[in-house]
Amino acid sequence: MKPSLASCAQYFRIGLEVGLCEPDEARDWAISVIDCMDEPPGEIIEVSWRKSLPELISDLNEVKGEPELNLVCRWLLGRLSHTLEPTHDSFDLAVRQARGIALAAKDSDLYYVFDALEDELRLAETQTYGTVAACREEFDMALKKHGMAPLAFREA
Repeated sequence: MKPSLASCAQYFRIGLEVGLCEPDEARDWAISVIDCMDEPPGEIIEVSWRKSLPELISDLNEVKGEPELNLVCRWLLGRLSHTLEPTHDSFDLAVRQARGIALAAKDSDLYYVFDALEDELRLAETQTYGTVAACREEFDMALKKHGMAPLAFREA
């Protein structure tokens, strides 16, 4: 089953907002959609143009349809798990990105999972409670549980 255009657009919108995607990825996706359709929707054409990041995000939000935000969230968490580097700075950013993904996908339960992890990380950093290594392990488990392999959007 192919994902809807709205789901793909929200993947890029949220990914851009949290810093996980690049503008050219969204534009390339839009161009691939245009190439596959005789009469592509105007909002997809708008996404394909080189515009500022706020305009691109706005254009992605205009793609019609009901996005499957739960699926979008899982794709982005999967992508995050595949791009996570072993450095502390990367881990700190990834925790904030995961929280932002869950918030944008309107998944309050998942938001609280990553928000609590961020709180635990801060406590571990100040040596108040727990360790950064334990936080990293818990974070990795949460990504495995809630993430899935990102979709190959060139086929969408």
